[in-house]
This record gives sequence, structure tokens and C-alpha cells, in this order.
Amino acid sequence: MSINMMLESLHVVEFAFLYLLIVSALVVNRRFSKSTNFLAAILAMVYGLVDEIHQLYVVDRSFTFIDLAKDWLGVWITWLFVYQIHFKEKKESAPADA
Repeated sequence: MSINMMLESLHVVEFAFLYLLIVSALVVNRRFSKSTNFLAAILAMVYGLVDEIHQLYVVDRSFTFIDLAKDWLGVWITWLFVYQIHFKEKKESAPADA
């Protein structure tokens, strides 16, 4: 794997980490729910879009849909993981009504 390829894959990691930081803040402040989880993902994805747009105005940088897709992929994969762990397991472990 080339160094350029590794650097490009950091988009996925960076935005997954950003989303997890937002989720962590929500959990610590006891505001984490299905809806705030979704909003955390949207916020991280919007930040990815804003980051790409701002690169239009930076010398030697450019907006690319590929980078935006990598940003959003990192958020989406991590959102799925958090959703499965936090919400699916709670639903499955809830006692059944008799």
C-alpha cells in the first residue's frame, strides 16, 4: 500500500472519529438517543461538505466528490456500528411482554 493511498484512507478514519467524538459528548451529557445519534451523523457529514467547499478557496487544494464520499463513508460505517451496538442490543435484551 502506497503512502498516498494510506493518506487518502485517512478521510474515512478522520470523519469516523469526528462522529464518535460528537456521540461521546452526547453520551457524557446524557443526551444520546436514536434521534441525536442521527443528528450527530448529519452534523459530521455536513462538516465534511463544508470542509470540501472551503478547499475551493485554498491554494493547491480542491473540492472532490471522492473525498466527500470517503468522509461520508467513515461516518456512515461508524453510525451503523454504533446503532447496532447501542440500539439493537437493547431491543433484543428487553424482556418480552407476557
